[in-house]
Amino acid sequence: MTIVRFILALLVCLTVHGLYSFSSVADPLRLRIGYNENSSYPHFLGTGPKPASPPGVSLDILNKIANDLDFEIEYIRRPGRRILHELKENQLDAAFIFSYKPEREEFGVFPMKDGKPDGDKRLTVLSYVLYKRAGSELDWDGEKFVNLRGVIGANSGYSIVKDLKRKGVMVEEARSTKNNFTKLRSGRIDGVADQGIVADAYIHKNSFSDVVKISQPIATKDYFLIFSHEFSQKEPDLRNEIWDEISEHRDELSDQFMPRYLEEYQFQPGTN
Repeated sequence: MTIVRFILALLVCLTVHGLYSFSSVADPLRLRIGYNENSSYPHFLGTGPKPASPPGVSLDILNKIANDLDFEIEYIRRPGRRILHELKENQLDAAFIFSYKPEREEFGVFPMKDGKPDGDKRLTVLSYVLYKRAGSELDWDGEKFVNLRGVIGANSGYSIVKDLKRKGVMVEEARSTKNNFTKLRSGRIDGVADQGIVADAYIHKNSFSDVVKISQPIATKDYFLIFSHEFSQKEPDLRNEIWDEISEHRDELSDQFMPRYLEEYQFQPGTN
């Protein structure tokens, strides 16, 4: 009887262990991915702590990749600076969309190649453009501002802020695209440096006829999905697979998902 009981107990233990192992294998990995709580059309839409519906092209791309690579995503929306802080503290596994700056390497890991960010693995590309009041002589010649006598407005946390300050430009930071254009149209600032697709959507929505866009971009930058240092150490293969999938399928997926956002264009609020 003792031997029988032992064998039965052993079988129970093996069965329980097998079920536990099966459950562990069956449960897909869940990534906590952060992004800004404010809208940035068409990359992510809506405001607040949860994704909108539809959520934005960047989320569409990441959701497709997650499905293909068999992992789940929990999206976390925060102010941009808090996203970076939580990524640095390994409270997030990844975050988007961020342009590369050397000082941002302390917050997360960028895809690198030969000591530089690998543009092939970007999630998107954005251009910063100058906007001015109609009749203003302010201009941008591709290298410097012409007839700039006052201040340029830009959204707080945007990488263009430091770029402009390095050029010796006085920058007044604001919380949103809406704030910037309110100040521009009232004459409180000379110009606005904003992401072209975001600002264009806002201007289109509000039918501004007194704002002029300078076609020559101030800067064009690649923007990435970046990973926490902890996740990069624990899951380097999955991290690289995700970047590779972005590189291989980003453009075709953007073309696939973008049509459903064309109708959303006119409804976009000020962002960041």
